Amino acid sequence: MEMHKGRNAKYIVDTPKTNAKYPPYRVKNDPKVVKPVVQVDAETVPGAGFYAEAKWIVPGAAKEVKLCESHTHDFNEVLGFFGLNYDNIQDLGAEIEITIDNEKNIVDRSFSACIPAGVQHGPVIIRNITRPIIHASSGIASHYK
Repeated sequence: MEMHKGRNAKYIVDTPKTNAKYPPYRVKNDPKVVKPVVQVDAETVPGAGFYAEAKWIVPGAAKEVKLCESHTHDFNEVLGFFGLNYDNIQDLGAEIEITIDNEKNIVDRSFSACIPAGVQHGPVIIRNITRPIIHASSGIASHYK
């Protein structure tokens, strides 16, 4: 299927960034398990004053998937993890360990976490993945940093 070519096509992003650069606290993962869908920032949409990304996380990891180490941002960030059990949309199909302000949280339901600027978060570790998960994140920054 061909991409829309109208005058507003520049606002539509349908692929991940090919040469995405991440800070060192982001963990590189097996692309067969963590699959970027799209990334929006000032590079993919000129003038964007925010960043957003979405990924599939699928079963297949030997033990666990670590997305990041402990870090902070100078912007608010929203993290979301959503299970794909159509009969129970709250069923995450995995267990996520997410540390916020040095407090470990274990979550096994679809959820969003709102992280205020300057608040420590991470590591984020996903275990016991039984079905695909959608992970989305966004923040008021022209790119992820």
